[in-house]
Amino acid sequence: MTNNQSYDEHALLSRIAEGDEKAFTVLFDLYLGKLKPFVEKLSPSPADAREIVQETFIRLWLNRDKLPQVTNIGGYIFRIAANQYHMAVRRALLQDKTLDGFKTTIHHSANPTERTVRLNELQRLINEAVQRLPEKRRQIFRLSRNEGMTIAEIARALGLSPKTVKNTLFTALANIREYLAAAGELGLCWLIFCLAA
Repeated sequence: MTNNQSYDEHALLSRIAEGDEKAFTVLFDLYLGKLKPFVEKLSPSPADAREIVQETFIRLWLNRDKLPQVTNIGGYIFRIAANQYHMAVRRALLQDKTLDGFKTTIHHSANPTERTVRLNELQRLINEAVQRLPEKRRQIFRLSRNEGMTIAEIARALGLSPKTVKNTLFTALANIREYLAAAGELGLCWLIFCLAA
């Protein structure tokens, strides 16, 4: 079935609710092309956008029992995607805050010399990652991280919308995580710690 073919949407959703994977594939094909541009506008990171799209359809399948009651499937799918985006932003902001917790863990788990070396290495990697950010992204990250400013405060200070600040900060955090992960074991340890928080 293609977009140009007529179909009974309610019947399709009922089949999906019963676990019909072929019917779900039809729905996936119908909405993937519409959903991707929407998510890409929300998230400036292509990798994050792909993950949000995937998670949207996973959520749709896991909650398929609710589909027969849905009257506007397009709106329903887009709402799931928007929720997934906001959850991703919250996770990114939370992960940034756990950095201090990781430093505390290092402080209590190593001898003084090793502690100093590990903390210095971690800080060096973070500084390198921040320096590699584009100027505006770096500025917003530093206002949030170093100055402790909220998204609303940064938006007012820079004359930007809160959404723009949130998107930029989200991307900055993703860039830093990617840099730390590529740096080796220490970066990966921090990444795993953050994801588990």
